[in-house]
Amino acid sequence: MIPSNLKSSLRDYRGILLLIIIVMLVVTMFKPMVRLPSPVQRWLIVVDITQSMNVSDYWVDQKSVSRLEFSKRAIRQALSHLPCGSEVALGVFTERSIVTVLKPLEVCEHFNALDDTVAQLDWRMAWAADSFVAHGLYDAISKVKKINENLRLAFITDGHQAPLLSEGNTPQFEGKAGQVLGIILGVGGSKPAPIPKFDEKNNVIGYWDKEEVMRFATFGVNRKTQSVLEMEEGYHGRNAPHGNNPAEEESAHLSALDATHLAALASLTGLEYSTLHHPGAMSAILNASHFATWQPSTIDLRPWLAIICLIMAVLYLVPQRVYQQIRRLVLLRRKNEVFN
Repeated sequence: MIPSNLKSSLRDYRGILLLIIIVMLVVTMFKPMVRLPSPVQRWLIVVDITQSMNVSDYWVDQKSVSRLEFSKRAIRQALSHLPCGSEVALGVFTERSIVTVLKPLEVCEHFNALDDTVAQLDWRMAWAADSFVAHGLYDAISKVKKINENLRLAFITDGHQAPLLSEGNTPQFEGKAGQVLGIILGVGGSKPAPIPKFDEKNNVIGYWDKEEVMRFATFGVNRKTQSVLEMEEGYHGRNAPHGNNPAEEESAHLSALDATHLAALASLTGLEYSTLHHPGAMSAILNASHFATWQPSTIDLRPWLAIICLIMAVLYLVPQRVYQQIRRLVLLRRKNEVFN
């Protein structure tokens, strides 16, 4: 037989739980918010949209996807994991420069706009076919400082250079290393793969072969002085750094991740480098604490109130006999402690 005081305490306990649930539900109707200091992220995310990014050397959900599609999935996942108050700007790279397609937007308030823009990024947005990665990276760094000094840079590329980069002739970085924080994210497989051709409807119609692409290192840095031999052989620092007979590159029509080149650029500019192996990895990178800044942010309390309501509801629905058994065990333990 259950003591009357035990029954009364159980009824009171369940009544308190029910009261808490009702109060929480009423409070959530008024959309409670609070401003607290919290870590936020600010990023300019730049995506390489040159043709080599159309190489399909990733597998996601047992389907082959291109480097560009893989990058877009990674960005969209990362956007959903950034804390409210964070801001993201989007840009695309091709040839020698980048173009920002979205100014910095708050990720929670403008999530749909950011997500839709990323989903629509396409190689056909490119304004030129060349790909001078170093120039594009340097341009992105300079634009970060103009947009917002607190922005971090995430530059996503496979590092494929077209036309080929002549050895030892990487363009000079004129900025200050480390002035802009951020990371270069390398995408693509380590095995060279053919670059697909597309028609106006984005259907694959073939692959570039070595007779259709520049197979020579045609880009370099123009030195102020030239030897007589260089001038006689037709030396031109920008278009023919090896003279009239440059060495031919048989695999110029193939593309693979050039992690060595990208890591060198990261070291030169003071950025970090990482290879993206799966889409979810980008979320952790963009949320890294050393990239965050602290600011007062508006925090929505409704999710927390909902969690409290759920816990209270579970406790309310627990059968009375469970509470009775717990109470008996507690009373028994107290008696044992008294006698011992």
